[in-house]
Amino acid sequence: MTQPKLDLLTVLVVEDSGFIRSVLTATLRTIGIGRVEGVASGADAIRWLDERRAALPPGTAPVDLILSDLVMPEVNGLMLLRWIRSSPKSPDKFLPVLMLSGAADRQYVEQARDLGASDFIAKPFSAQTIASRLLFAIARPRRFVLAKGYFGPDRRRADKPVAMDCRMTSPSEILVVHSASKARGIDRFPVIYFDLPNRLGAKVGLAPRDPVPTLPPEVLAAAEEEILNRAGDYAVWIGAEVEEMGRSVDRLPREPEAVPGLLAQVNRSAHEMRGQGGIFGYPLITHIAKSLYEATRSGLTTVTANEHLLFKAHVDAIKAVMTGRISGDGGATGQQLLASLEVAKRKYAKATGLG
Repeated sequence: MTQPKLDLLTVLVVEDSGFIRSVLTATLRTIGIGRVEGVASGADAIRWLDERRAALPPGTAPVDLILSDLVMPEVNGLMLLRWIRSSPKSPDKFLPVLMLSGAADRQYVEQARDLGASDFIAKPFSAQTIASRLLFAIARPRRFVLAKGYFGPDRRRADKPVAMDCRMTSPSEILVVHSASKARGIDRFPVIYFDLPNRLGAKVGLAPRDPVPTLPPEVLAAAEEEILNRAGDYAVWIGAEVEEMGRSVDRLPREPEAVPGLLAQVNRSAHEMRGQGGIFGYPLITHIAKSLYEATRSGLTTVTANEHLLFKAHVDAIKAVMTGRISGDGGATGQQLLASLEVAKRKYAKATGLG
């Protein structure tokens, strides 16, 4: 099998967590990407792309692919995706964008799909997942579709027979555009298919009919090792993060006017943790943080004593995992910890409607 020349590619990583950004950057470099750039937000990504656009030919992006987190402050991944697909200042509206998020809920996946994401990767991720999705995006790009209210990769991944055809558009109303097509008259068609050459595949040396490549086992093993080697750094990072989370929770009953902002901080930290624990061998963190994320996402403006105790029980559980370095499922200790958390949820959520 032809090995793709990934060293010719440039990838932009958009991730507000500096720690995870460094993990992704190191992983991409280990699997062979030649140039990896990293920015901390969607706003930084737009500035980065816009500043470099002027020096390039029209329709040429300064990167070959974007790997972006979804939930970020101010300009999130969805807003960045909308800018890439629709802004007149976008360097390349056909740019592949892989969306990455710990919030792999159906609504987020559908939003990313409907704004034109090339793929959606759920956290926790592995080097194998990152590599396989990236290689698939390079070797098998979907044709782009322009229709009312949508521009992006074809959302139908396969043609399947249906019992009843409910499509509103007939084949005669669809225009297929190729790289040499004239722009004249395309406004008369409600749907346009863009069947363009696979630029990225050609760049890395893949022929149109080549199978989707896989990386050598030793390369993937090295990339996985790169992630695992950062487990100690992760423990330090999450230790500081959970201490800050605990201080925010402790302030809730004392500072009622600050409740919305404090809960937003706790919810955001829980979101980060839910997508990261499993990456570094702490799936219990993912489980507990997901529960806390769901408990604090309801937009509360006041907090009862029971709700405060419920949030504190989650924080204490996360601290217990990291203090005891309870990796994997934790065996009997892990099961006991989860059982204690469930007891707290039943006890304190009963009167609040949470859980």
